[in-house]
Amino acid sequence: MIIHFIKYFALAFIGSIAPAIAINIEKRLLLWAGLGGALGFCVALAFNPYSLSLSIGQIFVGTMVVGIYSELMAKYLKAPSTVFCAPGIFPFVPGIAAYQTMRSLVENNIQEAAVHALNTILKAFTIAFGIMIVTAVFRYIRKIKYSEQPANK
Repeated sequence: MIIHFIKYFALAFIGSIAPAIAINIEKRLLLWAGLGGALGFCVALAFNPYSLSLSIGQIFVGTMVVGIYSELMAKYLKAPSTVFCAPGIFPFVPGIAAYQTMRSLVENNIQEAAVHALNTILKAFTIAFGIMIVTAVFRYIRKIKYSEQPANK
């Protein structure tokens, strides 16, 4: 079981660090960007480690972990949270479901294509919704924090 998590941790790390390199993130932040994706994926995997594909619930939890990690690391390393968030969600992208949708369309199997397309769209919206919730909560907390500070004269 532990070997299973180590393998997926390493794969998710590579799956997060590769797009971070591709979008030209600073070298000092690359390790942290890869770690966020690996952490989020392993937390999602912990909810059902025997499943071959992630469910919508697992993706939601994993994306929220990536979002929280991104916001905290942005504050700690003084960088934008998108530097950690964008590469961190790459392991969750439903590429296989999108491929199955296109394959079903090419084979003219419309009913199967619709099922795969719906699955792809739901997973993509889940990723966006998870990140959006975390970002909104952190912005709300920041807004409250700054509104309570006395004005400097």
